[in-house]
Amino acid sequence: MEKFSSQEIESQYNLIKKLLEEPEKYIDAINAIKKDIAYMPIELRRKLEEENIIL
Repeated sequence: MEKFSSQEIESQYNLIKKLLEEPEKYIDAINAIKKDIAYMPIELRRKLEEENIIL
């Protein structure tokens, strides 16, 4: 699996947080992220868990 930079992780994290601010508006994107969560970088999954962000 490819290594991700901390900048890429931070960018993805911020995007997910932004989408979750208006879940009814971005439901399709959130559902796509849920399907791909197994392929997320471990660092990103840890960061989401630390913030108690559950998809």
